[in-house]
Amino acid sequence: MTPLRYVELEAGFGCYVPQSTSGDTAEIGFIHDEIFHGNCYLQGGITLGGDAVVVDAGANVGLFSLYVKTRYPKARVLAIEPMPATYAALEANLGRHGCLGVTPLRAALGARAEGEVAFTYFEDLPGNSTRYPDLKAEVSRLPGTAAEREYRERLFATASEVRMPVEPLSAVLARTGFTGPIDLLKIDVEGAEADVLAGIAETDWPRIRQVVLETQHDGPRIRALLAARGFSVTAARPEGVLAGLDIETVWGRR
Repeated sequence: MTPLRYVELEAGFGCYVPQSTSGDTAEIGFIHDEIFHGNCYLQGGITLGGDAVVVDAGANVGLFSLYVKTRYPKARVLAIEPMPATYAALEANLGRHGCLGVTPLRAALGARAEGEVAFTYFEDLPGNSTRYPDLKAEVSRLPGTAAEREYRERLFATASEVRMPVEPLSAVLARTGFTGPIDLLKIDVEGAEADVLAGIAETDWPRIRQVVLETQHDGPRIRALLAARGFSVTAARPEGVLAGLDIETVWGRR
């Protein structure tokens, strides 16, 4: 098992991340800033009550789950993460911060049940690990200096294969006891967002009150799907260098 490293992110707050050969921690700093300072998921009219039920699909090391619990201590969260090393960090972070009411689950989500499926794990960029590594190849074409391009390519070069079964979200909800209303479904699964939505059974869609997801290239299709399901949909694209990757954050509200 990959050892963990503790990273101080701001005064009095930090988290565990999978140890890497380079020791680079830029990714977790970026994710922390997006969630805790940029409030990236709870925009677009998304609101939560004190006893909210949240499904965190693509929980990574648990920062969004921690963010929800710090603001809504009575919230109940299902935190789903497939990568073994990242999942170990998720469990360690929930324990360190005393997060009661968060159910961690190591599972990979998709449109339907499948056997052993290949995922690509990036040692230096675990939050970018994906079933669709071709999407990450686009990063090499982003603008920047030669040194910046070399740095990005080096981080993505630390790739290895992880194989595990895939399950539809509805099957996971049923076996974990999340059977009531879902106040927020957050999906950030590095290219498989449309797959996760396809894995929601017809009987489960009415339970979902709000959705937020980050997607690459699938924005128009996902916005149309959510609108057809009765959601009011808004979306935004990142600024700066990431604008060249056709990424959208999409928010949907009943």
